[in-house]
Amino acid sequence: MNPSLSRGPLLPARMRPPAILWIAAAIFVLFLLLVPRFGTAGNIENVLRIAAILGIVSCGQAIVIILGGIEFSFGASAALASVLIVMVPPEAGVPAAFAAGALGVVAIGMANGLAVARFGIPPVIVTLGMLMMASGIAAWLAGGMPIDAPMSDLFAWPSRGRVAGVPVPILAAILAFAVLHVLLAHSRLGRLWYLVGANPVAARLAGLAVTRIVFAGYAVAGLFCAVGAVILTSRVGSGQPSLAPNLAFETIAACAIGGLPLTGGRGRVSQVVCGVLLVAMLDNAVVLLNLPAADQLIVMGLLVVGAVALQRDWKRLACLLPNRRRP
Repeated sequence: MNPSLSRGPLLPARMRPPAILWIAAAIFVLFLLLVPRFGTAGNIENVLRIAAILGIVSCGQAIVIILGGIEFSFGASAALASVLIVMVPPEAGVPAAFAAGALGVVAIGMANGLAVARFGIPPVIVTLGMLMMASGIAAWLAGGMPIDAPMSDLFAWPSRGRVAGVPVPILAAILAFAVLHVLLAHSRLGRLWYLVGANPVAARLAGLAVTRIVFAGYAVAGLFCAVGAVILTSRVGSGQPSLAPNLAFETIAACAIGGLPLTGGRGRVSQVVCGVLLVAMLDNAVVLLNLPAADQLIVMGLLVVGAVALQRDWKRLACLLPNRRRP
C-alpha cells in the first residue's frame, strides 16, 4: 500500500473547510436538540435576518482586520446614518435620504482611513475617537431622542421586502459576501490588502502605495457598513442616536470566531460567514431560552471564548482522532 495514499489528506489545504464550519454545524445540531422552537422555519429565517446585517458589516470589519487594523466606530456610524436619513426632508424622497445616510458612513470610513494611513495614528485610537465623535454628533442632531421616520413601503423595503420569496436583507448579505470574495480572491486590491496587512514595512520598501491601499480598505469597509446601516434604519423605522451600540464588537467577535487572526494578513470569506452564523445562532438561542439579560451576556461571552479556544486547538484535537486508511 502506498503510504501517501493511506495517510495523505483527502483534500488540498486550500480546499479543506475551516474548523469553524464543523463547530458551527455542531452547535446548530445542539441547539436543534436543546432549544425549543429553534428549528422552526420562522425562527431559522429570523436567525438569517439577524445574521444578514451583521454579515454585511462584518465584511467591512474583515477588510480592516486583514489590513492589520480594527474598527470600533461601526455602531456609532450606523446610529449617525439613521439620524441623517430621517432628517432629510420627505420631499427629497426615500432614495435621497438613504443616500445621505450612506454617504455619511462612507465619509467616516474615509476619515478613519486617512488618519490611519496618512498620519500613522493607531487604528484603535482613531476608531475609538471616531466612535465618540459620531455618537456625539448623532445625539446632538437628534436632541438625544429617537426621531420617527415617515414610513412608507419604499422606506420599509430594504428590511421587509422580498425578491422571489427571499427577504431582501438576506439577498443583500449574499451579495456582500460575493463582493468580498471577489475583492479578496480575484482583485489586485485584495492581494495588496493581504500584503500590507502581513508586513506593512516590507510592503512600503517594495514600493507599494501603502497609504492609498490602507485608505481604500477603510473606505470600502465604510461602504459595507453603510449598506448595513440603511437596512437597520429601515427595520427600526426611526433615527436613533444609540442605535446598535454593540455592532462593532459583534463584528469583531464574528471575525475572531471565524478564525481571522487579528494580527492581519490572512482571512477568508468562508471564515467570516461561519463566524457570523455562529454569533447569530448564539444570540437567537439565548433569547429563545428566555435568559435574563445579564445571563445572556455571560453565556455569550463564554461561548465566544470557548469557540475561539476550540478552533485554536482544532489541529491538536484532530491529531487525537484515528487515522483514516483506505482498504
